[in-house]
Amino acid sequence: MQKAEIKRIGDYLKDLEEGLYVGEKMTEKQKVQFRKKWKGWLEKIGNDLGWLLTSRDIFERVRNIVDSNKRIQSPDLFHRWIIDNYVARVAIGIGRLNDHDSRTISLHRLIKDISENREAITRDYFVSRYDKWLQDKGLADHDFDNFAEKNDKLISLDRLNDDIDLLDKETRLVKDFRNRWIAHFDLNREVERVPTFEDVDKSLQVIDCIFCKYYLLVDGGGMNTRKPVIQYDWEEPLRYAWIEVDEQKQ
Repeated sequence: MQKAEIKRIGDYLKDLEEGLYVGEKMTEKQKVQFRKKWKGWLEKIGNDLGWLLTSRDIFERVRNIVDSNKRIQSPDLFHRWIIDNYVARVAIGIGRLNDHDSRTISLHRLIKDISENREAITRDYFVSRYDKWLQDKGLADHDFDNFAEKNDKLISLDRLNDDIDLLDKETRLVKDFRNRWIAHFDLNREVERVPTFEDVDKSLQVIDCIFCKYYLLVDGGGMNTRKPVIQYDWEEPLRYAWIEVDEQKQ
């Protein structure tokens, strides 16, 4: 047997061990289609997440304004209405971002789809998107090592599943509350405990972190958060009296 043939068989066995061949080998066209689909999903997921993160900041700012001004603290019906709407909005949003239903687009579904089609983003493809000087310094390979074992061609299934498990763990309390108290009038409304604002914040932080991680993998762009920067003074309407004097007299 020729050395070239021996090497070819050896490379095939190594690829097989890493899981490179699962059924039919993926064509280049299929790889492009998967990557295009995932980029589209990321845009939708990112827009939803960005608004949730903005909602959280607005809610916290309004809470601070009310806490620091005793004249507007009572009666508290309006404040309770704000809280109820925020809690419902963010709980539904967190559940949507970690939806397991195969008919939906969610962060969970994105990671699951990547795990079933890992050939679409190999180490070679990932590294090729970096400038050559970053490749030469090993920074591109270092970034891919966040998804795979060192020198492996494919993303690690264990690491993908770890992210799915983390997503489930950190959103479970909020999702359970949403299912029993907000989305449905459950006959059994008992929950482990009612999630606090801190629980909601932690869920959003974990989702944000995982989103940024997979944005790098799929799109090649680096970001620390999906929270958008508001380019205008959204607090301006709060600096005016909301009820005109003539209306107060009525």
